[in-house]
Amino acid sequence: MDKKKGLIIGGSIGAAALIALVVTSIAVANRPSALIVRAFANTISDAKKLEVFDVADDVINGGSISVSADLDKVLKNDLAAQGKIYLDAKDMKSAYELTLKDDDEVVFQPRILCNSDRMAMTCPELFDGSYGVNIKNLEKNLPGSIFDPDEETDYSLTDEQYDYFMNLRDTVKNDKNLQRDMSNMNTKYRTRAIELLVKYSDVGTSSKTITVGDEKIPCTAVTLTIDEEALAQAGADLIEYANNDKDLEKFLYRIASNGSLREEPDDYVDRFYDYLDDIEDELEEIDDLELQLVFYVTKSGRRLAQFEAELEYGKDNYELTLALGKNVTKSKEMSLAGEDKRTGEGFSITYSVETNTSSAYEAVIKTTETQLRRVYVDYGDNRDYDQELETTGNALKIEWDRRAGDFSIRYKDKYSDYSVKGNLIQKGDKYIFLLTNLRGDGEAVTGVKTLELTITIDRHDPMPNVPGNFTDVTKMDKREFKHLVEDIVEGVGKLKDEYFGK
Repeated sequence: MDKKKGLIIGGSIGAAALIALVVTSIAVANRPSALIVRAFANTISDAKKLEVFDVADDVINGGSISVSADLDKVLKNDLAAQGKIYLDAKDMKSAYELTLKDDDEVVFQPRILCNSDRMAMTCPELFDGSYGVNIKNLEKNLPGSIFDPDEETDYSLTDEQYDYFMNLRDTVKNDKNLQRDMSNMNTKYRTRAIELLVKYSDVGTSSKTITVGDEKIPCTAVTLTIDEEALAQAGADLIEYANNDKDLEKFLYRIASNGSLREEPDDYVDRFYDYLDDIEDELEEIDDLELQLVFYVTKSGRRLAQFEAELEYGKDNYELTLALGKNVTKSKEMSLAGEDKRTGEGFSITYSVETNTSSAYEAVIKTTETQLRRVYVDYGDNRDYDQELETTGNALKIEWDRRAGDFSIRYKDKYSDYSVKGNLIQKGDKYIFLLTNLRGDGEAVTGVKTLELTITIDRHDPMPNVPGNFTDVTKMDKREFKHLVEDIVEGVGKLKDEYFGK
């Protein structure tokens, strides 16, 4: 074979391989499970970009929330109060602060400051210096201390509390990246569940244009029809996968270690796996069931525009519809509705955006509920009752002039009418809300304006550091700790008498 012919053949083989790769990639990407998984991922990613979630994420990972008020009209002194929380989940730090001022002079300011290594409290009005705990040394310092149950002091912890604090160093150490790992675990099991449902279901795909609000959206509709056998198989496979997932087990122990002040982490984790076994047993006992799930995936952008579910189980028949629109960051309307087809009972929640610009925001959340109610019927000598459907509803309207700051929330139903008004302005990273009016059923709540209740959300607020030096309470003897407690109780008592007494 000459060189030229070899190049032609080689090039043809390479082109064919490239074409095969592209075709295969397209086919894989358009598999029903891949379409659904990608639609969920893209939609969740969009949701995180919504202002409310974006701001919340910043605050949780390096911001603060504070609430302040002027208590002059409700107390006998000119007292102003502010409570503030600093948060930083990524770096595992937090701080809590209460400040009371009398005519601009600080009269009370306790602070609790925490990081992954230390926790400390300061309050110059109650005690000198600062007191706290070195988390890294708890395992060494707790045994034999006044908090040791074996010492049987007035300050001894319970056995469960003692075990919790003895393991706190490892708990905090394992909590690093907990937020990220929780998100990854949710994604992992959501993907696995979708793949298994598709595997055991009757699957159909079609092109369909749906309408959400006033928007027409071309979609690929992926329909999964699942009977009791398919549901049991998918559930069994998912549970088996979970039972063999060592990463899940480690993750559960991390969660349990945070919340197991009254029980051992082993008990918490064992209860979770027992619960999985119970679910598997219940799935095997299900009979006469058909579940149909329809995922409407946008052809442009691959988002989940709408989701429908219909369950027929014996004589029962339920429907559920979630409509999100083409992109949740731009949708003018989103809704969730459910109905019991046998009785006619149901509910619906609709979120409608009327205006969302750089200068104004206006939206309405409407909720309706349909229930069966008894209607008494008089048959002369006998009284009986019948049933009829009754629909009730309410609406929550939000209006915000972003430039002037005018902000209002109004809730209204058949019997009630409440409204909250104030001034909400955005200054850089801060959202500052001042409450100016509060009304209930037409009656204004007195004293609201003079209270000057202010809520400040700061997306990026440097956190005060834990003091480098403090008295570790685990090294204090009974006499020293008793005096500290007495100083705190006495100081708080004097503050109450002076500012909050009659």
